[in-house]
Amino acid sequence: MILFGCAAASGLLLALSFPPSDLYALAWIAFVPFFHVIESEPRPKMVGAYGAVFGVIFFLLDLRWVYGTLVTHGHFPPGPAVAVYFGLVLFLALFPAFFGFLVALVRQSGIKPTTAAPFLWTGLEYLRGVLFTGFPWDLVGYSQAHTLSLMQVVDITGVYGVSFTVVLVAGAVWEVLGFAVTRESVPWRTVGSAAVALLVVLAYGNIRTGDFPPVGQLDRHTTLGVLQGNIAQALKWDPATRDHTFATYEKLGHTAVERGANFLVWPETSAPVLYGSHDLDWKRPGKISEQLGVPMLVGAPSLKMVDGETQYYNSAFLIDGAMIRYRYDKIHLVPFGEYMPLSWLLPLGPGIAARDADYSPGATMTVMHSGNCPPFSVLVCYEAIFPDLARQAVQNGARLLINITNDGWFGMSGAPYQHLNMAGVRAIENRVWLVRAANTGISAAFDPAGRLAGQLPLDEEGVFTVNVSVPANAGSFYCRFGDIFAWGCLGISVLMGMSLLYSRFSDGAGRMHVPPPPVGPARCR
Repeated sequence: MILFGCAAASGLLLALSFPPSDLYALAWIAFVPFFHVIESEPRPKMVGAYGAVFGVIFFLLDLRWVYGTLVTHGHFPPGPAVAVYFGLVLFLALFPAFFGFLVALVRQSGIKPTTAAPFLWTGLEYLRGVLFTGFPWDLVGYSQAHTLSLMQVVDITGVYGVSFTVVLVAGAVWEVLGFAVTRESVPWRTVGSAAVALLVVLAYGNIRTGDFPPVGQLDRHTTLGVLQGNIAQALKWDPATRDHTFATYEKLGHTAVERGANFLVWPETSAPVLYGSHDLDWKRPGKISEQLGVPMLVGAPSLKMVDGETQYYNSAFLIDGAMIRYRYDKIHLVPFGEYMPLSWLLPLGPGIAARDADYSPGATMTVMHSGNCPPFSVLVCYEAIFPDLARQAVQNGARLLINITNDGWFGMSGAPYQHLNMAGVRAIENRVWLVRAANTGISAAFDPAGRLAGQLPLDEEGVFTVNVSVPANAGSFYCRFGDIFAWGCLGISVLMGMSLLYSRFSDGAGRMHVPPPPVGPARCR
């Protein structure tokens, strides 16, 4: 029971380091109880089982908003909602389970658990972010999103470098605690490696932060107005509230223009009408743009005819008066939200956020241009947690990322805060501005160093303006080369596995030992 409690404690501490608790310092010790499990349990399979406990507790707490979303907005009965929620938790818990199993296994080849752990954890986090369309929600590094000096290294390593550092330091803490108890030997190598890594990351962060002046020091800029209508999710598609929705955004637009905005940003699906349909209300944002005299980025569902069939998209439109200058169709859709996986096997209808049928994915990361505004690309909602999409946009020429989202699905949970933190890291990774417009909040703007330059609270109607410019040194090592660091951790993990195989089948003198064939009855000749 002690080891079970230690595994559960690690999951609890890690969950508390993320919003809504946001006790981010706890992440640095969250792995310490689990290192006790690894050192105390000799059987790798049992360590894997305790890793599953670690994962279940963490994801059960961290993703508890999933159940409320399914019941409140997906209209799932409680039973199926619990099944989907627990199914997701159990699947994600496989990654900490594999982590525990693999660390315990490579220990048998003489590699210290505290040495192996940062590489294995980081490699598995990367796999979680890419396998089966990926779910990189609340990777360990995101727990430190408020510590800007620490987060600057993501322009080289991505968020995985911060995860690596946190687990490395936790291993050093565990070894120091072990020395305090046993007094056997001072773990100088582990402590020294962790201290050097942390100091290098912090020093790099302090230097890089100074390379990007605060917003008040911008010479040439454009002023964006970010509109947060705070339209309740339950009322959003009610025809009776459509006039109220458009009136709200028109009013907020007037306020932003009065404050000097020359470009307006509406949230995801903020126009409650299907663009391109027979319902001509989809032209109303164009009339608002004409009246205000400024271009606008508007999120709305849309349809197109493709090969004689109607396809639906979650789209963003750059509207300049009556003209639609650009459109972007969301590329990375949300499973169960915007489309139903395995619909050919389980005909459950469209995803809970889709209207008449599943959304179709877009194909191109569009770069949009408008007047003095920096060339920009749009990340719709969930796309902001996928670094590759942001990298692709900047590589294509975008110098501003605009994230439009509707976090009204999450209610007053920790999810909007979690989503905000992850989106902000994209600005640092690519060294460009990221401006975020959310229907019910949290709308915000991050400069290329990750500093908040404007924000609107959750569940409030409002508007803010922010001055953005093209950074002189936009782009980064990470933007150009991607997840080399995470791939390196995977490669080192493979080498550790090969070392384990070698130690198992070697006779100790460097020669491979081949077990003799089983003894059986002699065959007749």
